[in-house]
Amino acid sequence: MLRAPAWSCFRFPPRRPRPGPALSKPCPAAPGGARARACAGGGGWGRIASEIPRRGSCARPRPGPQLPPGRPGSAMIKAILIFNNHGKPRLSKFYQPYSEDTQQQIIRETFHLVSKRDENVCNFLEGGLLIGGSDNKLIYRHYATLYFVFCVDSSESELGILDLIQVFVETLDKCFENVCELDLIFHVDKVHNILAEMVMGGMVLETNMNEIVTQIDAQNKLEKSESGRSEIRNQFRSTKVKVLAGQELQSYNCKELNSASGELRRGL
Repeated sequence: MLRAPAWSCFRFPPRRPRPGPALSKPCPAAPGGARARACAGGGGWGRIASEIPRRGSCARPRPGPQLPPGRPGSAMIKAILIFNNHGKPRLSKFYQPYSEDTQQQIIRETFHLVSKRDENVCNFLEGGLLIGGSDNKLIYRHYATLYFVFCVDSSESELGILDLIQVFVETLDKCFENVCELDLIFHVDKVHNILAEMVMGGMVLETNMNEIVTQIDAQNKLEKSESGRSEIRNQFRSTKVKVLAGQELQSYNCKELNSASGELRRGL
């Protein structure tokens, strides 16, 4: 009868567990630390390791973008309106989607609210029902024959918007040299360009008048250079057309003369 080899009966001694951290003992860390919270919750070292940001990981807290005051995702400036003392709109820029009829109703309602106010009262009031009611404010300034009205969120600073209107008017005066109502009528595209340098999507971009004027001057130079190039191209094209037309006329006249002379010879 075969016997099993002697080494098969050998048994290794039982493996002794290594001493680990005693979780039952109170934690020596500060009561507000991550270690104390892990011990109190019974999570052990794994809980602590998850709270410690690792190198190269996304666990490290990073500062996010600072949102402007007001509702999240909403524009601070809802609309910018300019109209004269008779309610005729000279410029209207809406930063929220409204139909054409609703925009005209908002302009009439805003003019009715602003025009009936006395000169001695403050320059801001609650917005109309069509523009949002108590959630928005109307901040305006009256210059000669024009009203400059900004419809903004209720959390906006009235004095800040009044300063923004002043910068807008001074920029217009510097670009048009003593601006008047007729400049807004005949140069509405330039007025929109100036406004786009200051406000975009209902957010204020620039309040420095010198920077705004510099950008507008650069746009004017670019437009002049483009217009000069287009004039040269048009002159070249018109000259080329005239030359081609003259050559065709000359060839046509030669053909006509040759045919007429041939017929005359046959008749003779």
